[in-house]
Amino acid sequence: MRKKNVFVAVKHFERGPFAKVLEAFRVRYERIGETAGTIYTAPLSHEELVALADFMDMSVYALELQRKISLKNFEEKLQVKYPGVKLEQLLRVYFGKKTVPLLDEK
Repeated sequence: MRKKNVFVAVKHFERGPFAKVLEAFRVRYERIGETAGTIYTAPLSHEELVALADFMDMSVYALELQRKISLKNFEEKLQVKYPGVKLEQLLRVYFGKKTVPLLDEK
């Protein structure tokens, strides 16, 4: 069931304007090596902010006030909506390759 949920989640993100958000998550994950840290929401368009706020079950205004989103909070919401799916799994399938933390490349 979990594997199916990953593909369902990927389809959801492919339909919406999540490319910048997921790319920022991928870069952050590869730099840190774990689901930690935050990304800034300032570079996102209004459409992207609306989609992200909707996914996170918060208002666009609240998201704009925060000015950033935690990878951990995103993963928690992801697991509520798609049980068993971790952010790393979503990124791996979405981008079609295994995400490897830069720490492991040395």
